[in-house]
Amino acid sequence: MSNLPEFDFDTVTPITSKNPVWKKSPANGKYFINSVAVSADGERVVGGTFYHLYGAPKSRRSDAAGFQSRAGTSTDDGTFGTYCYDAAGGLLWKNEFNGWQGVYWVAVSADGTRAAAGGNMTQSPQAGFVRAFDGETGAVLLDFPTAQRVNQVALSADGSWLVSAAESLMLFRFDAETGAYVKVDAFIPAVSGAGSNAVVSLGISDDGGVIVFSDYAGHIGVLANTGGKLALRQQFQLPASFSHMVALTSDGRFFAAGGAGGTFYLCDTGRFIKEGKPTYAYDTGVADPVYGVAVAEGGEVFAGVVNSGADTGFVYVISIVDFAMELQAKFSTAHNPNSVSLNLEAGLLAVADGHPDNTPGDFYLFDGITAGLAIVEPELCWQYQTGNMSWPIKIAADGKTVVAGSDDSFVYYFRA
Repeated sequence: MSNLPEFDFDTVTPITSKNPVWKKSPANGKYFINSVAVSADGERVVGGTFYHLYGAPKSRRSDAAGFQSRAGTSTDDGTFGTYCYDAAGGLLWKNEFNGWQGVYWVAVSADGTRAAAGGNMTQSPQAGFVRAFDGETGAVLLDFPTAQRVNQVALSADGSWLVSAAESLMLFRFDAETGAYVKVDAFIPAVSGAGSNAVVSLGISDDGGVIVFSDYAGHIGVLANTGGKLALRQQFQLPASFSHMVALTSDGRFFAAGGAGGTFYLCDTGRFIKEGKPTYAYDTGVADPVYGVAVAEGGEVFAGVVNSGADTGFVYVISIVDFAMELQAKFSTAHNPNSVSLNLEAGLLAVADGHPDNTPGDFYLFDGITAGLAIVEPELCWQYQTGNMSWPIKIAADGKTVVAGSDDSFVYYFRA
């Protein structure tokens, strides 16, 4: 397709950004913000603190666990925590602990009533954790140990269901009588070839009935949750390596998955279950993995970010038109892009980038994202530079709020 919009951020002067409504460093300059989450109305924001001393080359991309250790004694011990803020930046509550590496991922239910976090707790013996909280008070509703790092957590819309990705995919249900979460089932992926069978990424539908996952053995798959009982409906073995990220629509009808070799996928969940393969596969022609993906609620648009060199990369926006893929837009970024968020109803696309460690990163917001063949050239609304590489960014369902985090230790809150 001709006349695709392209932005070269090495030559374009960044648009002067309105400052974030607020930014907060929960550990006063220490640690990274590896994950953020925001309620549907933008009124509740959760972030977690994480730290790892990266070896050479300084990268989050060195191995299956997402990091590479330097030889010698670990310096990854600290006081880490999960922190919840309101829309004005007021700290509603925090949950801190002394541990190793800390909070890798956070989640908040769409209605803001529950929050969750997961990550690493100790190095020797290796142990991770899943915690869940009352979204208003921070009261602990679950504190569950795991044998490996919890890579991701996700909540259903009202917080009734919680899933976590570690050595297995674990399902928890909120028990209203006890006021706590109870583990009700677990799914252990089958090992396929070399590598761990641990779960990398996951998502859960608003009603909790559909769960998608990826594992280190290279599968992407769909599980059904029927009253707390998990059943594998279908899985697919990727051609190479594993998927770093999956993203599921709120109704569970579509999901996107990143892949190796610059390929990312869109899956119609029903067709995936029936046919046993992704519905669409978009090959960027770039050798590196796709680290971030996003999908519109109706499945008509999906996006992926891929590195195209040591410190650069591209964002791809794909529309599904007459059951075929059409490249709608391709953006270059100043640094390696790490994550992407999409809100098609609001026409917005957000990107976070940065690499290597100890160098600036950026947040970007684009407007004018559309579906179909009619191209409306997306507008770069703003580009905001941070003090270190930046990974998480989320557009709230309200289409008015953008929340992001950076290795510079800050949680950022923007109004779109």
